Amino acid sequence: MRAIIIEEDRFAEVLAAMKARAKAQHENSFLRVLQERYKLTPQETEMLADEVFRSINYEFVRWAQSHGASCVR
Repeated sequence: MRAIIIEEDRFAEVLAAMKARAKAQHENSFLRVLQERYKLTPQETEMLADEVFRSINYEFVRWAQSHGASCVR
């Protein structure tokens, strides 16, 4: 098995890229369908997009921590 070492700044870059991708895609994804179906305001849609990202971010950071990463800011 190979070990992959990720420096802290690169780890933060991955998280930032994930967040940017989540923000960019929410307008063309299931969130738009939810917005139309449930008549969500733009603010509610943004909050929902943030919650989706937070849940993915949580799992990613939890996984990294389980492999010995220190993910505390």
